[in-house]
Amino acid sequence: RTTFFNLVTHRKLMTKKMLVIDLDGALVKSRPFDMAHQEWFRIMAELLRDQTITQHAFKEDYYEQVHHVMKQYLGDISESSRNMFARNMYGMCLVEIIKKWDVYEPFAEYLHSLKKKYLLVLITTTPAIAVDALLEKIQCKDLFDVIVKGPLDKEPSKKELFELFLKKHSKPEFYIGKGDKSIGVCKDLGIKTITVSWIVESTHKGNFEAKTVEDVERILERYRIE
Repeated sequence: RTTFFNLVTHRKLMTKKMLVIDLDGALVKSRPFDMAHQEWFRIMAELLRDQTITQHAFKEDYYEQVHHVMKQYLGDISESSRNMFARNMYGMCLVEIIKKWDVYEPFAEYLHSLKKKYLLVLITTTPAIAVDALLEKIQCKDLFDVIVKGPLDKEPSKKELFELFLKKHSKPEFYIGKGDKSIGVCKDLGIKTITVSWIVESTHKGNFEAKTVEDVERILERYRIE
């Protein structure tokens, strides 16, 4: 089974507070994730010689369409096997598409400066098989102390990944990410949030909102003082 955690020493985990960082929309621009999503459906449309498949990429229930498409292509195999093939392909597309310039450099530089004060945690639904290569390609391989990666054999759930993390660790100081459904997950779990909007506008409000990296810095400094 996939190993979800890349753990540092127990002593470090006990002495530093944690910040959970989102990948898509906070550290990295949304471009490569959106393009990899569309590329997956484009490839399957070519393989099945059915260009209508490309239209599924823009549907709310796109993951249901993933199962339908994989069943067409692979035949009657288990749901977990369909997920494995589909998410492996998506992960490969993502690693191929992402570039160093997709990183939001002001935030990446700021996170590096925080490593003396905090343990940095990455919780991402990105397929586990792609995460290490992706981080290596954008030169952020050594940025995170703990990494929780998306599963390969089922549809990813941010809530499940957070719950997996909390089984082994105390609550982080903050979750920092774009204002999407993950903010609601954090609220349900009692995790304080900072929504950032330097890549995309927030649709969900967190405990704090940041339009710039300097805003995040002020929030963290104020919270440490209080």
